[in-house]
Amino acid sequence: MKRSRKWFVFIFVIINMWMAFGVLMLTCNLNRGNNRFKDEYNLLKDIKYFPVAKSTDKDSKYVYYTNSWGDKRLYGGERTHEGIDIMAEDNIRGKYPVVSMTDGVVENIGWLELGGYRIGIRSRHGGYFYYAHLYSYADGISEGDKVKAGKILGYMGDTGYGKEEGTYGMFDVHLHVGIYINDDDGNEKSINPYPYLKFAENKLIKCHY
Repeated sequence: MKRSRKWFVFIFVIINMWMAFGVLMLTCNLNRGNNRFKDEYNLLKDIKYFPVAKSTDKDSKYVYYTNSWGDKRLYGGERTHEGIDIMAEDNIRGKYPVVSMTDGVVENIGWLELGGYRIGIRSRHGGYFYYAHLYSYADGISEGDKVKAGKILGYMGDTGYGKEEGTYGMFDVHLHVGIYINDDDGNEKSINPYPYLKFAENKLIKCHY
């Protein structure tokens, strides 16, 4: 009888330990989910404009894009696409102004083998907005500068996919937009920009070109 009671107590303790562990894991997962929701909500609060300005000329061709995040890419070794490509209807480098989607600070600017001429803006709530394959930069933009949403950063191009700075013409003119946030461990990770671009699709800066 005493042995049975000991076994009962032992099993009871084990069950309660597993239940406590389960509650702990559930709480951690919920907190992570809440953090992701908070990050996504903050990104939406930061985004003010679509990243390509539209011409005031109603007959001017504009841009188009599809959800290509996660697609396979082969240059430099097999990898996944960490952004969305906004394609130019007129395949003319230097025509379409690229604007900052958010207020923020210029964290990176210059040449990358994959991204060509690129610029990275850190937004108020910590999102990193990456604009790549630019033809040129707007005058007077330097690392560390504060920028306002809607500011022209440069012009859409086809630079990149080359070790030599200035390589162009390896693909059609387009703007690669990447968005990065920090995960729960503080590591930067790519998230799909497509829903954020759809959110901003009608938030347009218009200018003459």
